[in-house]
Amino acid sequence: MIIEALKSTISDNYFYLVHDGESAALIDPIDPGVAFAAIERAAVRLDLVINTHWHPDHVGGNDAVLDRYSAATLWSGPDHELITSNHAVDHIVADGDDIEVGAVKLHVLETPGHTAGHISLAVDGHLFCGDTIFVGGAGNCRFGGDSSVLFRTYRDVLTQIPGATVFYPGHDYSVRNVEFALSLEPNHGPALKMLERLTQQHGELLLTTLDEERQYNPFFRYGAASLQAALRRDHAELWQREREVSETDDEATFRTTRELRNSW
Repeated sequence: MIIEALKSTISDNYFYLVHDGESAALIDPIDPGVAFAAIERAAVRLDLVINTHWHPDHVGGNDAVLDRYSAATLWSGPDHELITSNHAVDHIVADGDDIEVGAVKLHVLETPGHTAGHISLAVDGHLFCGDTIFVGGAGNCRFGGDSSVLFRTYRDVLTQIPGATVFYPGHDYSVRNVEFALSLEPNHGPALKMLERLTQQHGELLLTTLDEERQYNPFFRYGAASLQAALRRDHAELWQREREVSETDDEATFRTTRELRNSW
């Protein structure tokens, strides 16, 4: 399996070409020009376009790509009815399904929260997660999402994925995300180390593992006593308001963190 991370020239998105040397899939192809160049460079046959969710910055390139590669089919999950492409979704997948890209088998995980029908794709220690996970952060819930649902995805779904898994996000907000994490806990050692690491990337996409994120990313650290204490102390009114609509302190911590990041 070969994975190529593609940086959009028309937005701040990243999207991905996955292939086995012959058959290929594009995941969330927002930038047709970049997609065409990658397919030609790899000398592969595009068989599938897969959308992780319905937002325009993830499906906006569907039509141009499918117009050019007319034999390719369009795949999506529960968000399929909201996808505005002229090309109808050919295959609707759900949690537990597999999508075959030649010899590559992508396993579908429903990861709602950023949108109601968001999916992620797992294969051999890799996770294509759309806007569910970012380096240092998590997707917002302002455009058809729900922070409590996203919390349950983090608690119930992402915890089941092996820590060595490398994830491939739809955007790179890493520096800003880690700076936000440090605004909550200024002396948090793992976050300080990650910020130093990011400064050495010089704007290049840093791919991390779930285990690395679990050490410093506040959206994975909803159960950490130090983070909960910081939120209660420094954002008491917001934390209490979120606690009133949450089932647990962990959920309130996640919701409070998401709300703070919205305006930070």
